[in-house]
Amino acid sequence: MLIATEEKKISVRTSDGQEFELEENLAMESAIIKTSLDAFSRDDIILLPNVNSWEMVKIIEFFTKVQELETKFGVKFMEKKEGRFLEAFQAEFDKDLSDDNLRCLLWTVDYLGIEVLLENLCHLMAERTKNKTVESCRNLFGVQHDYTPEEEAEIREDYSWAFEGPEIEE
Repeated sequence: MLIATEEKKISVRTSDGQEFELEENLAMESAIIKTSLDAFSRDDIILLPNVNSWEMVKIIEFFTKVQELETKFGVKFMEKKEGRFLEAFQAEFDKDLSDDNLRCLLWTVDYLGIEVLLENLCHLMAERTKNKTVESCRNLFGVQHDYTPEEEAEIREDYSWAFEGPEIEE
């Protein structure tokens, strides 16, 4: 699934002008890049106007980490997504992602159509929202208050069970 040594390289250019050479099997993980490769010459540079270079670096880092962990644990990432392997992955990949960076990376990976990474980033985001208040989740996702105070009070009354509990923290 991942990075091979003698594989053909695919060139991509991010919105900030950085060019990256990706192993073809890594590039094919992205639905957008795969579609571009099917439509154009494999020798063309694929423009990614909605991706910046730090996001591309994190995507490459993801696949590099997966490859390292597959070797370490002797298991294919797509075959086992729980237990030691996933915990090791999350600990390695999540350590440098701020909430804002995670949110931006989620949008980018969704745009690129990299399902395996999207699933894992969603899992990381879910872990960060666990036992958080509505306000904390709004801040995490960058959501503006979209209800009037009266509407919010009504919702809190109608669904009071969702706003109770000692497990909820800021």
